[in-house]
Amino acid sequence: MAVLLLMCGITLYAASGIIGAGAETLSNSYNAAYASEKSLAYQEQYDKYFVKAENNYHVSNRVAISIGDLKEIAKLEVLKVSDVEYIVEDSSDNSNGITSWLEVPGQGTYVVDLQAAEFITDDERAYVKVRAPYPELTNISIDYANVKKMFFKNDILNDSYKVGEELAQRQLNSADMLIKKEFASNERFYLSAQDAAVSTIQCLVRQLNPQNTDMIVEVEFY
Repeated sequence: MAVLLLMCGITLYAASGIIGAGAETLSNSYNAAYASEKSLAYQEQYDKYFVKAENNYHVSNRVAISIGDLKEIAKLEVLKVSDVEYIVEDSSDNSNGITSWLEVPGQGTYVVDLQAAEFITDDERAYVKVRAPYPELTNISIDYANVKKMFFKNDILNDSYKVGEELAQRQLNSADMLIKKEFASNERFYLSAQDAAVSTIQCLVRQLNPQNTDMIVEVEFY
């Protein structure tokens, strides 16, 4: 009985040592795993909220693009063009015996109808696209205030005011037709009007959005 009790005591002591060692090992393993998972979970949550905060930050600093009253402008003047025609009529060309040389300046204005334009804005990219009609030549007229009489001679000494007025009007009508023909056929004017329209529209949009220093403004015509 004494031997049995001694053996049982030895066995229990040994078992308690084994269990204690195993428990300690299990505890250490659990603590290490817990710490690792906790670190991973923290990093995952940190990354998620960092991205969210970053997006919110960009959104809060995004500035809305304004086009103001640009779409209300029916005729935006972008370029003024001018031409000078010399109208010569000799006495041999008429029965009045009058020779008259005139220097006749003319002018016209290219305009863009922004009421018919389309404005596409992208606040995220600070980008504006304007689709506008091609520039149109309008207000073609003679600059009467600067018409110059270069030469005038009356061989018959006809002092009739009516005769002189009719001749002058005929010469001015000829000049008006030549000026309109020059404007209509001058491709350089047309291309210059497009370049001027692009620059003018870009400038107006940027002036309305001074806070968007990196804004891109693209203009195309249809």
